[in-house]
Amino acid sequence: MSDNDNRPPIPSGMRRKVLVEAGHRCALPTCRHIDVDVHHIVPYEKCKKHKYENLIALCPNCHRRTHKGEIDIKSLKTYKANLRFTHDKFSQFEVDILFESAKLPPRHAIPFPPFMILLIKRLLESGYVQLNKNPHGSGSSFGMQISPDLLVITPKGSNFVASLGVSEL
Repeated sequence: MSDNDNRPPIPSGMRRKVLVEAGHRCALPTCRHIDVDVHHIVPYEKCKKHKYENLIALCPNCHRRTHKGEIDIKSLKTYKANLRFTHDKFSQFEVDILFESAKLPPRHAIPFPPFMILLIKRLLESGYVQLNKNPHGSGSSFGMQISPDLLVITPKGSNFVASLGVSEL
């Protein structure tokens, strides 16, 4: 009899929370397949517990790849942190902006159209990014500024991204 036969089932409320966190899709952002299993990041055989922080939704293919060692525990923890961060704080667009900004060399910026500022409002309010006026002027059309401003990650934003381990991806 294997250890899996003696393992208690994952409580339905916890399982549901893990699935909702991932949008009922694989947690790997490059996969997002809809047929998913709930996987223990640190194997159940080692931890002997079902804890929400240690559970992640994976499709059968990514689950198999994890067991083969192709996707490591540190990566799974980062994917889980990103899901929780995304779900709890910001839209996916804001998270993408933050992570892409973190990849840039210091003091480099992403051109950002000012008419789209509403899409990054929570990032700006958190102090993770700042929007600087474009020093090369501002063209307008029909009263709307069309030349981009410059979006820069702040030290606070860089520290936050680093704390998630995203910079290592």
